[in-house]
Amino acid sequence: MNPASDNAPRLPAIRLLMLLVAAQWLLASNPGFFSHDELQWGAFADVASLRDLPWVSWTDFGVFQWRPLTFNTWLLLSHALFESPMTMHLAWVLAGSAIAIGLAGLLLRLGSARGVAVAAALVFALGPYAAYVHGWVATLADLLWVGASVSLAHALLALDRRAAPPLAFAAVAFVFTAAGLLAKEAALAMPALLGLAWLLHRQGPVRFAAVVGSGLAAVAYLALRLGTLLAPGESSGYSISPLSAPGNWAIYWVFPLTPGAFEAINTVLAPMRQLVLAGVVVLVFFALVARGSPRLALAMVAGGALALAPALPLPFVANQYGYGFSAWTVACVALAWPALGRPGKALVLAMALVWVWSGLHVQRAMASVGERQAVFQPALVEALAGHEGELRLQPATDAWVYIRLTTAIPSWRGQPIGPRVRVVGPGEDAHYEITAEGKLRALR
Repeated sequence: MNPASDNAPRLPAIRLLMLLVAAQWLLASNPGFFSHDELQWGAFADVASLRDLPWVSWTDFGVFQWRPLTFNTWLLLSHALFESPMTMHLAWVLAGSAIAIGLAGLLLRLGSARGVAVAAALVFALGPYAAYVHGWVATLADLLWVGASVSLAHALLALDRRAAPPLAFAAVAFVFTAAGLLAKEAALAMPALLGLAWLLHRQGPVRFAAVVGSGLAAVAYLALRLGTLLAPGESSGYSISPLSAPGNWAIYWVFPLTPGAFEAINTVLAPMRQLVLAGVVVLVFFALVARGSPRLALAMVAGGALALAPALPLPFVANQYGYGFSAWTVACVALAWPALGRPGKALVLAMALVWVWSGLHVQRAMASVGERQAVFQPALVEALAGHEGELRLQPATDAWVYIRLTTAIPSWRGQPIGPRVRVVGPGEDAHYEITAEGKLRALR
């Protein structure tokens, strides 16, 4: 991390915020929700007062997903905003846009030109990883830990500018890292990224105190949680598969360059020719960045891997896991921009266009699911109210959408759902067909 520049140009934050919100309007204006997670937490938060909320324990370290900051914040926001999905989505878009603006401000303090910093904020916020996080309420944890990381970088640069003592660096790093870890275990990447920045920029012992402070927060967390994290249980879906790490790492790089794939897990379904082309583009991109700035190329590749490290050993990939990775890599490319030369800049611009196009595809898909959910859930509870026993539904298209929207959801706006709904396949006996718009059409 380089010293903050005293003469950094001003960031047009308000105009950039307006531009970011406008460019994400499909997400901000979404009338419904994406999956079972937000519907479950909406049901949990459907109580008369704040005192009645089922608060999550801050000390139950044996729970696999111990994220008290995330879950308690989510309960509060669901209690206040769940009845107005568009307001809730706007809050997520505003939070994500604030992180993007923070990233741009950080780049300015590190010496980037204003145009490069603004462009980096837009590419980050409009990419497929950010579109997924900003559009899905269940990704609050990712907003919180990445937001804590960007805030920590700003705080450390401010301390550096004031020539603060080592203890101040350590304390600030400890607090922000602890906040990130209370949001999500992915924040274990924070001390690793700080350590990489310290090594690559040959920083002195004062700044190493930040690595120590952040590392102490991570060590304390692991002392309390390592056994639970390494033994998630077969039913959790989070088993450890170290051999998956190399392939997962490659997918996170290639996914944004395969337009048409909605989720990273579907990248392998793209045509082989497209995957090979995307892989070649990524390798050429690495080479051109390395030619312009070897140190930033190393920071980009190694730091990108560290940002993903907590998720790489999982047996699957997911868009939200790429959120911190995308912030780090976009920042590294922005810092390397002046040294790239014409071929490097041309390739980066082309990749940025594809990246943003992929993000717009994710935005459209998220909005499409939300529009159908807003129609489907009220129709579902109405059908359940007049039906005894199991209700079988047959989707006309996109069965995965309705499987998610009917999984372990206690109620919808006070109307019970529970385990009485089953989504069936083509040709199976069903009571209703789910139309392409999310409506229910009686079959008998």
